[in-house]
Amino acid sequence: MTSSLEQQKSYSSYTTPSQVDTEVTKPPIRLSVLPSLWSWLAPEEQRQLWNEWPISRAVLHPLHWARHWTRTKDEQDTENPYKHLPNYEYFDALHAAAERFNVLFVEKSRTMMASWWAVIEDMHYVMTHPPAKCILWAQDQDRSILLREYAWVLWEQQDAALKEAFPVLRPKDRQAVDRLEFKDGGLMLALPGKDPNKIRSEHPSRLIMDEAAFIENGGEAFDVAISSKVPRVKVISSAAPGWFYNVTKHGRPTELSLSKQSAL
Repeated sequence: MTSSLEQQKSYSSYTTPSQVDTEVTKPPIRLSVLPSLWSWLAPEEQRQLWNEWPISRAVLHPLHWARHWTRTKDEQDTENPYKHLPNYEYFDALHAAAERFNVLFVEKSRTMMASWWAVIEDMHYVMTHPPAKCILWAQDQDRSILLREYAWVLWEQQDAALKEAFPVLRPKDRQAVDRLEFKDGGLMLALPGKDPNKIRSEHPSRLIMDEAAFIENGGEAFDVAISSKVPRVKVISSAAPGWFYNVTKHGRPTELSLSKQSAL
């Protein structure tokens, strides 16, 4: 019987990038179909792809993508602003929590890069699972568009093979200021946190609420997201009194079991 992997070999057209120190080889599978095909592959085929074609890791794991195949932007470094995501262990813990829980509250400080982490996780999902949609919900239009800018940086800074595998609908200067649209239907949509009902009307696959403690009607927006059954919700904020703190103050320490592939 022909395996799923063998059936896909004719779709190969990509090579690994210079950022990863590895032998240049071609994956025996089309990158854009890898996420949907992965669970159908036999364990030995999964191991072969994971070990022999590092670009497959970029498609399958958002942290590996951010640490090796694309870059974030450090606004304070004018000489070398574009950098891979740092290899901090707490990102692995956050990833494990995001995989485990549908709703995740994250208390942050500015230096944690928690907003970058959230955009990395959901941008990667939208890019690799069309036609998924992520709403970037923030205090006002400028702050929500900043999150959309994070998404554009991640797409533009990734390896050319990945841009080819997951193309955008139009170049950035020809897309609306509040969105990043993929050719296959994925969408990153920036919305100011003023009308919570927009969450319901957009039917998102993912929702990021950034600096949630400072969003007008933030608690109401969260209630709308939960009642609308948004599959994954990330609520991130600096410390401040209000609805966000009223939720997080009840939090208790818990052990997180990191996956074998998380620390990449």
